Amino acid sequence: MNLMTLYYKLLSEYRDPVNYWPQWCAVNKSVNEREKIIIGMILVQRTSWHNTNIALKNLKQSNLLSVEKIAELSNLNNLTELIRPAGFFQSKPTRLFDVCTFIKKSGGIENLLNKDADNLRAELLHIKGVGKETADTILLYAFDKPVFIIDEYTYRWSEKHDVPIGRDYDDLQLYFQNQLESDAALYQKFHALIIISQRGRDKSLMEIV
Repeated sequence: MNLMTLYYKLLSEYRDPVNYWPQWCAVNKSVNEREKIIIGMILVQRTSWHNTNIALKNLKQSNLLSVEKIAELSNLNNLTELIRPAGFFQSKPTRLFDVCTFIKKSGGIENLLNKDADNLRAELLHIKGVGKETADTILLYAFDKPVFIIDEYTYRWSEKHDVPIGRDYDDLQLYFQNQLESDAALYQKFHALIIISQRGRDKSLMEIV
């Protein structure tokens, strides 16, 4: 099983995934874009990008589409209503607030960019409601850390191509990272292409407002 051969097949068929995920797969991201990726990633859990985009637009219209502004909220009532389209309105507002508060208390995005990936991952995993997939998505797309994401799309794609690991998160992640060069841009493109190949071109645009 040669993962790079499979990657190039995906790339040949779907081209550069930046065309579908313009902010997530951008070569150079601003601090503001990194913040939007984190907020969008929390909101998109267990819902569609269409619903997430409605919630993001609500935040933007209310001038709350930033880590610092969400972290400064004294209560979550307004936030809950704004992100309600993304579902799970009893847990997502708290999770989003906790992640934003962690980033602010840690000195912001720019400070965390310089932190070691393993240490940052451990800190993210200490936030209630943040599991391995969520932490790794933040690390890869928002902080450009070379950590391969194992989600349901990755599991299904791996099973389709007879990757000999199974459904253990850590083992499958290690398999990808051992076979591939430790390169965040490669991981971003590969993971995005895995999703695009399963969802199709028409349903894969994830542009952030």
